[in-house]
Amino acid sequence: MDIKEFKNILFKKAENAGFSEYEATGSRSESFSVTIFKGNIEKYSKNITAGVGFRGIIGGKTGYAYSEDISEEAADFIVKEAAQNAYIMDEEETEEVYEGEKKYPETDFIYNPELESFKDEEKIALAKKIEKAAYAYSPKIELVTGATVATGCSESYISNSKGLDLYKKCNSYICVLSVIASEGNKKKTGSEIFLANRLSEFDINKLVESACGKAINALEASAVKSFKGKVIFENEAFSDILEVFSQNFFGELAQKGFSLLASKEGEKIASDIVTIKDDPLLTDGYGSSPFDDEGVASRVKTVVENGVLKTLLYTLKSAKKAKGEVLAGNGYRSSYKGRVQTSTTNFYIEKGDLSYNELVEKLQKVVIITKVTGLHAGANPVSGDFSLLCEGFLAENGKITRPVDQITCAGNFYSVMKDILLLGNDLKFSISGIGSPSVLVDNISISGS
Repeated sequence: MDIKEFKNILFKKAENAGFSEYEATGSRSESFSVTIFKGNIEKYSKNITAGVGFRGIIGGKTGYAYSEDISEEAADFIVKEAAQNAYIMDEEETEEVYEGEKKYPETDFIYNPELESFKDEEKIALAKKIEKAAYAYSPKIELVTGATVATGCSESYISNSKGLDLYKKCNSYICVLSVIASEGNKKKTGSEIFLANRLSEFDINKLVESACGKAINALEASAVKSFKGKVIFENEAFSDILEVFSQNFFGELAQKGFSLLASKEGEKIASDIVTIKDDPLLTDGYGSSPFDDEGVASRVKTVVENGVLKTLLYTLKSAKKAKGEVLAGNGYRSSYKGRVQTSTTNFYIEKGDLSYNELVEKLQKVVIITKVTGLHAGANPVSGDFSLLCEGFLAENGKITRPVDQITCAGNFYSVMKDILLLGNDLKFSISGIGSPSVLVDNISISGS
């Protein structure tokens, strides 16, 4: 039985059971991953997962259920389970089943047929080549803790009782390198990740140089004296910070009182130079998609424009509850098993005009933070407060003079957004689709020696 035949059976049973509206989400994904350690395969996996998720409205409440099986017996189970789950729900607002739109944007770039010809043995050979190149980079590279190559391809299908019928397919590959550098009694780690869906984009030298360079450059690191003032956060570090606090831009959390941005649309929340977008149509974006998991057509949203909060991000349910005209389109499931929740797509701070070097040259003396750790324990997503372990560099007279570690940086996300003074032009995304350029921020507390 194929997914469309199963959907027809499932919908008939849902109607007979008394569901007024209903929706099925089918997905199938294939994944491959290999990790090389000391020339040998340390980890190897090849998986195929598939299933169907269902949500329906019955008695004014929404119920969810799922199955990895597509058979008539599975359809009976799904309908019964969803009805039972709906009756025990205590939420007042009913979720919406969407009728769809006349036109959806083209996002052909999210799937590349070329990756289908990327054979498993070639992936293994590439992982070995990455490890070998890392060891050859410098005698200071004591150990390559992992060289990984992974690929993934996923298909998803959404259909509902209002006539919505959508399909999408996407694929990508990822290369990860992690190393340990040593000199005397000192040891430092470094890592780098590359993600794309075109093989021609991968540059093994850049991956190796970045991961190994991070580890080697940190070997001579030491603390700086404590101070409060201007700090440069490199793009990767600020992307990590932005990711932790991105949920504050979710409409549903604001409506529940878990975001200080509630009812702040139209107010200034950041520096004049800060514009933040959520762009599901970004070419080669990690989170690009023609529609969300509720079937809403993707649209670019300017969340913050020149420091002013323009909109939060909404699902159909939270958009219906919001005051005024707002756009849905950020309703996503973690898998066919999950509920629809708010999620970012390609969420980023727009880049500025200055190169990284020009940013550094603007100051006589500045700490550059390249890495932050302890984000889960050291950051409060609701209040915005954070205190994080950091690594980086000290720059003097416009030149990087030495690496820095054993320091913490502390501040408040909402204050930081207002204290951004300059933006670099080096926008970079994490694999979660959160992006930022390097930023110069004032009033950061650094605790060191």
